[in-house]
Amino acid sequence: MLNPILLSVALLAGAVVAQQVQVTAPNVLIANVDRPFAGGVGRYQQWYSPASLQGAVLQPMRLERLEFLAGTTPTSQAAQVDCEIFMAHGRTTGLTGQFDVNPDGPLVLVKPRAFVALAPGASGQVVLTIPFTTRFTWDRSRPLLLEVRVHGNNLGSSPFPYNFRGTTTAIGTTSRVYATGSVAAPFGTVQPGFGMSTRFTFRPGAVVPFGEGCPGEGNFVPLGTVPQVPAVGGPWVHQLSAAASQRLAILVIGDDASAPFPLDLVALLGLGTSNCMLRTNPLLTLATTSVGGSAGNGSAALTIPLPSSPAVQGASLFSQWVVFDPLGPSGALSTTGGLLTIIAPVGG
Repeated sequence: MLNPILLSVALLAGAVVAQQVQVTAPNVLIANVDRPFAGGVGRYQQWYSPASLQGAVLQPMRLERLEFLAGTTPTSQAAQVDCEIFMAHGRTTGLTGQFDVNPDGPLVLVKPRAFVALAPGASGQVVLTIPFTTRFTWDRSRPLLLEVRVHGNNLGSSPFPYNFRGTTTAIGTTSRVYATGSVAAPFGTVQPGFGMSTRFTFRPGAVVPFGEGCPGEGNFVPLGTVPQVPAVGGPWVHQLSAAASQRLAILVIGDDASAPFPLDLVALLGLGTSNCMLRTNPLLTLATTSVGGSAGNGSAALTIPLPSSPAVQGASLFSQWVVFDPLGPSGALSTTGGLLTIIAPVGG
């Protein structure tokens, strides 16, 4: 019974999206830059504005690869660069000279430390490709932040001449902060408008949190998670944690989180006002009971098998848990924040 319901919801989401999306940013006046990969040991961050990517990336997606291009002057230099790569969301205000305050959220290690091959190349050719071992989900609303930590190279770990395609005039579109000599440098020099031209490869499918939950017994706010991006024909797993134990827990699934949502659930029950909000239209509700020993230790899980139809790919669905909990501050229930799930292609 669940598959036809979810298929009808998925069809409302529109056309199937591409398997991959590529976009080069910033796509502006070209200049030659040589940091960070040719700069020897150092720490580097680059900020990319949302607008520089949003034209090609039409919904939240997972970033799975970066490519960098040769500059205007062909180079015959090749090198092996010992580095690690991190991604994060950036702050809308841009970069500061203090590395650790620039991410808006946790840094995600997308490529562990290893040597990467920097190839010679003619102008505009791809000379460095970095596939990720861990994909990074971009929410499509905040800037992107790239961090590169260069531990050395096969050329004595010294700087060497190499021209990458980049820009020095894209203020408001990109910027960088760089420090030489240490991958753990706390401070660096900020250069607004400077940055490498970067070819991003995105893969459809994402799980993006939105909104806040409200507390239950013991003042614990329950947490809803989807531990893995679901794919066409695969399982869509929903988990509830940090809830009250032995309570009725309702998983709400919808296809719309716009006005009039969020709605005060306690007010809808005629029990006053609260910050316990319903964040999506309840097209589908599934019930279970939380288990656990005490307040804040309650958990539950529900798995929904997704249809195998290609029409499901790219569907945007919203979910949220509602826990009936008379011992919480609202006197009626607690809620998790919402999750936007975008269904990935076959294979994830």
